[in-house]
Amino acid sequence: MHRTALRRSTAAASLTASALLLALGAPAALAEGETEGPPEQPFEITDEILQRSITVYDPARSITELGGSEPAEDEVIVLEADILFPSNAWDLSDGAAARIVELAAEIPEAATVQVGGHTDSLPVDRSQYDFDNQQLSENRAQAVADALTAERPDLTLEVTGHGDAKPAAAGGGGDDAGNAADRRVELRYGD
Repeated sequence: MHRTALRRSTAAASLTASALLLALGAPAALAEGETEGPPEQPFEITDEILQRSITVYDPARSITELGGSEPAEDEVIVLEADILFPSNAWDLSDGAAARIVELAAEIPEAATVQVGGHTDSLPVDRSQYDFDNQQLSENRAQAVADALTAERPDLTLEVTGHGDAKPAAAGGGGDDAGNAADRRVELRYGD
């Protein structure tokens, strides 16, 4: 009797283990010639595929309006500095200046516009340049203001450089995406 009970117990344990493996999704045995995962598909990279996968950015068309209301009565146009200016420079390209003027067309006539330049928190290499982030932000804000003044003399512009004091994201960027978002010029105006 003892052996019969032991056999039943062993058989029950074996069935329980098999059921548990099935319930947990144990891998099924592969048939001969099969591999794990989906079968590989032949793929050839053609010139057409390459051309569709390349995006060419035109600075004049890449500036977008990102702002909404902060606070409710202010409108904000955010211009990405990486698109407007070369690294550690404040000279606008002709295309960027034209796009800024185009975006500013929605600003009401005779409005007061605050032009604020911002940088990331990465220090400027003072062994190569004779300015710091504060001066860079001031010069970039002034370059945008000059482009606006040339086409919209009706606007009253208040130009300020904030350096890295006001990061785009709360708590600052620190990574490449956060640093890129911090490098910007903002146009703020109220209704």
